[in-house]
Amino acid sequence: MNPKIYNQNVFFIELGKEPNKENSMNKLLMFALSFFLFIACKNEHRKEINVITNYNIETLAICFEIAENGFWNFPFDDYQPMKELARNEFEKYKKHQAILLIDSLVSQGFWLDKMTEVMLKTSSVPNAKLIHKLDESTTKKIKDNQDIIERFINAMNAFYLDAKLEAFFEKHRSYFANVNSEVKKNLPPKHFISTMEDYYGKQNESYTLIPSPTIYHTMGFGMRIKANVGFKVFNVFGPVIMTKDSTQFGYGFGNSKEIDELTVHEFGHSFINPITELESNKKLIDKSEHLFSPIKSIMERQGYRSWSTCVAEHIVRLGEIRIALAMNDTIRANRLRSEYIDNRGFIYLKNLETSIIKYENNRDTYNSIDTYLPQLLNSLY
Repeated sequence: MNPKIYNQNVFFIELGKEPNKENSMNKLLMFALSFFLFIACKNEHRKEINVITNYNIETLAICFEIAENGFWNFPFDDYQPMKELARNEFEKYKKHQAILLIDSLVSQGFWLDKMTEVMLKTSSVPNAKLIHKLDESTTKKIKDNQDIIERFINAMNAFYLDAKLEAFFEKHRSYFANVNSEVKKNLPPKHFISTMEDYYGKQNESYTLIPSPTIYHTMGFGMRIKANVGFKVFNVFGPVIMTKDSTQFGYGFGNSKEIDELTVHEFGHSFINPITELESNKKLIDKSEHLFSPIKSIMERQGYRSWSTCVAEHIVRLGEIRIALAMNDTIRANRLRSEYIDNRGFIYLKNLETSIIKYENNRDTYNSIDTYLPQLLNSLY
C-alpha cells in the first residue's frame, strides 16, 4: 500500500433505475469491508511512544557513576539530583566486582553504549540473562573474551542484590515517575510516528523512550531489538537540560524541543542503520571515503570517528529535515538544515537533499528508503 493512500469504495444507486437487491447487498458489503480496511490501515499507524523506567539501565548507570573510568571522566558542569544521590549512596561499593569489571572493560574500549545494549537485551536484574542477540559491532569488541558478557551480567545481578537496589528504587519510585511524566509532556506530535514510517516506507513494532536521571546530561543511545515487524526501537538518554539544586526546577527532561529532536533523530537511526550496514551498501560508502577528509576534524569533535558513521549521521539528519517538511513544519526544517550544514559541518546534506526528492516523487518505484539508498549514496560525490 502506498503511504497515505487508501481506497474508499462509495456505494450508490443510479438514478432512474430499479436497484438490484443482490447487487446492492454486494455493494453494501464491499463498502463495509472497504471501510473497515480503511480504519484498520489507519489504526496500524497509530503507534504511541512508550516512556518507561528500566531498572536494568538504572543499575548500570549507578555502577558507571561510581566507577573510576565512568562518569568521573566528564566535567560536572551541571547538577543532577539523582546522580549526586547515587554517588553519595553507593560510593562505598567502588571495590565491588561489578565496578572493577566496568573499569576494566572501559580501559579495553568496551564503553557505556555497549554495556547499555547488553542490559537492554537481558531479562530483569537480579536474575538477568541475555535473551536477545547482541549487535555484531558489540560482539566484535569481545571476540577474544567470549565469556565477558556473562561475567558482566552476573556482576550486575550481584551489585543489584549487594547494594539493595530494590529498596533504593522503591524509595525513589515517585522521582522516576515524575521523570517519565516530564518526558511525556514533551513528546513529538502524535502523527510523528506514522509520518516517519510513511516516509521511510517501513514499520517498526514499537518505539520506547527510556529516560534515566542517573545518566550524564545530554548523553543518549539509540538501540534496537529485532522483532516480527521491523524492530523494537529504544532510546536511552540522560537529562536534556541542566537542572538546579532542587526538583522544583524540574527533573531535567522538561524541554520539548530537545526531547522532540532527540526522539526524531534516534528513532531515525532504526530505519537507516540496518541498511547502511548491509554489505552492498558498505561498499558504496567505502567508495566515497575520500570525502571524509574535509570534515574529519569537525566530525571527530562530535564523536563520529569513521566515514561510515558519518554517512549514517548525514542520512538520519536528512530524514529529520524532510520529515519536518512532510509535517508541514518549514520553520523547523530550515532551522535543522542551517544548524547541521552551517554549524555542525554536515556539508554533504546539500547533495543528499537534492537526490532525495527523486525518492519522494517516485514512491511507486521506490516503495521504501531501502530501495533508493544506493542512489542516495552515489549522490554523495
